[in-house]
Amino acid sequence: MGKKKQRRSPKNTPAESPKIASSAASSAPEKAPSRRGLPVVAWVGLALVAAIGAGWLMAKLGKKETKEGPAVVSAAPSSASPAPSASAPPSSSSAPSALALALGPIIEPEAQAHAGYAGSASCRECHQEIYDQWIASNHGMAERPLNDKLDKEAFDPVHVFTHGTQTSEACLRDGKAAVTALGFDNKKETYPIERVIGHDPLRQFLVQGPGNRLQTLEATWDPHKKEWFNVYGNEDRKPGEWGHWTGRGMTWNTMCASCHNTRVRKNYDEKTDTFHTTMAEMTVSCGSCHGPMKEHVEWRRKYPDKTLKDPTVVKHTPEQKIETCATCHARRTEITGDFKPGDSFFDHHALSIVDESNLFYPDGQVWDEDYEYTAFRGSKMHAAGVKCLDCHNPHTAKVFTKDNSLCMRCHVGNVQPFPKAPAINILTHTFHQPDSAGSQCINCHMPQTTYMQRHPRHDHGFTIPDPLLTKQFGIPNACNRCHTDKDVDWTLAAVEKWYGDKMNRPARQRTQVIASAKRGDPASREGLLSILASETETGSWKGTAIRMLDPWITDPVVYQAVIKLATHTDPVVRTAVGRALEPLLQQGGPLEARTTLHTLLQDPIRSVRTTASWSLKATLDLATQQGKELLHMLDHNADMPSGQMQKGAFWFARNEPQKGLEHFQKAAQWDQGSAGVRHELAVAYSLAGKPQEALHALQEAIKLDPKQAEYQFKLALAWNELGDMDQTIKALEETVKLDPRHPRAWFNLGLARNSKKDTAGAIAALRQGEVVNPADPTIPYARATIHAQLGQTEEAKQAATRALQIQPNYTDARQLLMMLQRGPMR
Repeated sequence: MGKKKQRRSPKNTPAESPKIASSAASSAPEKAPSRRGLPVVAWVGLALVAAIGAGWLMAKLGKKETKEGPAVVSAAPSSASPAPSASAPPSSSSAPSALALALGPIIEPEAQAHAGYAGSASCRECHQEIYDQWIASNHGMAERPLNDKLDKEAFDPVHVFTHGTQTSEACLRDGKAAVTALGFDNKKETYPIERVIGHDPLRQFLVQGPGNRLQTLEATWDPHKKEWFNVYGNEDRKPGEWGHWTGRGMTWNTMCASCHNTRVRKNYDEKTDTFHTTMAEMTVSCGSCHGPMKEHVEWRRKYPDKTLKDPTVVKHTPEQKIETCATCHARRTEITGDFKPGDSFFDHHALSIVDESNLFYPDGQVWDEDYEYTAFRGSKMHAAGVKCLDCHNPHTAKVFTKDNSLCMRCHVGNVQPFPKAPAINILTHTFHQPDSAGSQCINCHMPQTTYMQRHPRHDHGFTIPDPLLTKQFGIPNACNRCHTDKDVDWTLAAVEKWYGDKMNRPARQRTQVIASAKRGDPASREGLLSILASETETGSWKGTAIRMLDPWITDPVVYQAVIKLATHTDPVVRTAVGRALEPLLQQGGPLEARTTLHTLLQDPIRSVRTTASWSLKATLDLATQQGKELLHMLDHNADMPSGQMQKGAFWFARNEPQKGLEHFQKAAQWDQGSAGVRHELAVAYSLAGKPQEALHALQEAIKLDPKQAEYQFKLALAWNELGDMDQTIKALEETVKLDPRHPRAWFNLGLARNSKKDTAGAIAALRQGEVVNPADPTIPYARATIHAQLGQTEEAKQAATRALQIQPNYTDARQLLMMLQRGPMR
């Protein structure tokens, strides 16, 4: 019924790591980077130039993940064609309603923001019963000072426990709770406990760190088993690692504070690398969900007659309530750091969605530590109007019932407010004994994954278990999560027997398309375009389809289909559009792409505007409101390695390579164990004209992650830039050994072999590249030039013709074909 994962990704995912010369835009966990269709590194012209070519960083880099989270934003190379000023965007009749952006502060002044909160204790005066429910809940106990009644047993008597190669001790030292552990400067020291975060099923503890930080210990208390355990499980993390408890990956100010407290201001000072974090109230208080209510408290004290309606109270819509929950129950990147209830989630966050990374499975199930909102938002439940509060008591933070009666309130047929909910007969639907685990709705449609070693969480995608998808793509199904002694064929046979053609539903077909696209299957393009054109598909899945169409974004059919969705009602879709169009700017693409991005700069939702601003960052007017919003986001996330890389990409795009390089160097200094950061540092070094340093950084990345094909590919390009073709070929051959479906590696291997007079090997590599990516016209064109060089006119004609079939306006291929028709070129 569940699987177990170590803690890997806080919900406050830092700003996603950029790719200096890639496409992207908003919001990034830690799987092998995908290529997203690398463009040509060098062009084989009519002069039969066979070198891979200098300036290898103009290759479009793939999205990668660092330990901090998924990579999202990317920078355009400094050679991107100029964009019009943000202050004078092109007009568009299809733009969202005109927006008069205020020229005031990007976020509300701190003193003013915090002054609106009266404190949860004031609510008790009128709402005693609700207050009592809340104060004992996981929300009410989300963060608190130490409490003898709750915490003494964890420290008295002394508890000593071993984790990995280390031993830690929890004890009372001079009457104060403390933990002795390997910590800062790789020394074993005793750290007094400052506060507790979390309550049930586990409790973590905060200790003081440098620069006004609070750090979250890996030593964690299980109040049920009355034992200490390592939240990282069997990992043996050491000081100096980003994810060690002393590292930035466990800094409370960034990773924990905003979701364990009320209206937090992180207040990071980049110059001094220090924090001055404040909050309206400790823990997830009444104000966390209801917003600043001081005016309400004061009005009600003045007018205690409850028959009088308080004019200061503004009722939130159902979607506003969901988005308030989502602020902490989502994998997301912060844009402002200042959400309050009633605001749009998307004015303050960029939501992580199903994409080419391994954050989510292609059917929407959580893969990494993704929390609930993205999966729920892509579900049929959300599409039908189901809300968090339909199932959860907001004050106890628990579901109303833990059995099937919760689901059967609606699934009995023609019941308000969901009359279209299908009627389910439990006895005939599950094919399991009524009292068995297999007859419980949530075990099949909300499978559990255990995070942080002791915290099982239900998937909120409400998916239908589908063993066919497991067999085809390795997507887990709830049946085999429970029946671990059976294989997928056994499960598939049972499901087909029980449900037959009912399993061949639209969600399965959509998943097959997305999973195929994730594998790099060119045939998935048409299916993705069908999702964009669908009148029934939700915005969440259209956003995913846009993301997955990235390898084909230069295709007019594709980018026109994407541009049509720039006025979609869902901000996830409009954000995906703004992100998708950036590569077209890098390649001097169609004017309509730039026009669309300038329309999105005026979008009423900030995450959409910020995404468009990022895509246009090379020439964005930083004095405009959009420019200020982008700079605020960059500064807000600058306390993390990913944020430093994002700033570095920003300055490279604005043609200030030295300033950009300094940010990448700082990111590498802050996260010395990340291969991905060293990969990006190599890109930065090369753009800054330091090829030897780039080579060294790539070699370090490969030491940390030797199985990553993309690093070997970049290593090959670095060796080529230094003029060593033998090492270039060796690295390219290693690339295709690690990833046989890497089309640009095959392409460049063909060119490299040709430069060494290995024409047979060159043609073989290029043919393999055509198999892997039949939609790329440059590969058959390169092969055509080699055939022509060898006097193989017919083969050259066929290859040039193939290039023109893929891209009819391919000028070089057309010119080559015309020359070949006049006779052999040797």
